[in-house]
Amino acid sequence: MKKKLFIVAAGIITVLTSCSNNGDTADIAESDKNIYNIELVNNEKWVINEDMMVHIKKMETDIQSISTQTDPNYKELGSKLDTHIGLLTSNCTMTGKGHDELHKWLLPFIDLVNELNEAGSKKEQKDSFFAIEESMNEFNKYFK
Repeated sequence: MKKKLFIVAAGIITVLTSCSNNGDTADIAESDKNIYNIELVNNEKWVINEDMMVHIKKMETDIQSISTQTDPNYKELGSKLDTHIGLLTSNCTMTGKGHDELHKWLLPFIDLVNELNEAGSKKEQKDSFFAIEESMNEFNKYFK
């Protein structure tokens, strides 16, 4: 349990400290909120910097490739996602409201990857994978 808390805390600290925020604000419609409380302005997706988006797209590709396999290697996927998350956070150059909204998706996504990595059975791995897959679908609804 202590190890899990440490991993989650380390992930949150890494994400929060590896990006800068300049506090930009915008008018946001209350109806544009979702399960992650990601806020959209004028119903437009947030633009992710290209240096960061490349890592998110690699995660998406890895997730999609696992979904078509008959005997997926969830452990390998978890390792790949951890690598991409590390590269994503170390290449964070976003600022402002878009940056803040990305964190609303990214922090729970990191938790889901940690759950996948700590899953003790194939069923737990599969359940974690489906949650990760859904999270990536949510990403695509609010970011481009």
